[in-house]
Amino acid sequence: MSDDINKIKKIINNALADGRLSRAESEMIKKAIYQDNIVTPEEVQLWRELQEKVAEGEILLDG
Repeated sequence: MSDDINKIKKIINNALADGRLSRAESEMIKKAIYQDNIVTPEEVQLWRELQEKVAEGEILLDG
């Protein structure tokens, strides 16, 4: 697993520690994914998993 993936996972885990996702945290995660202008399948999967958690109500969105 690449360092980029590990970094993104850490950012996601830190952002979701309180069960909420703020707009700033979401932007920080997207910035980490797009930082090298290459989005890998692993990065896409992490983002989709995050979206699923929000859609299923596991994670609440903060305005």
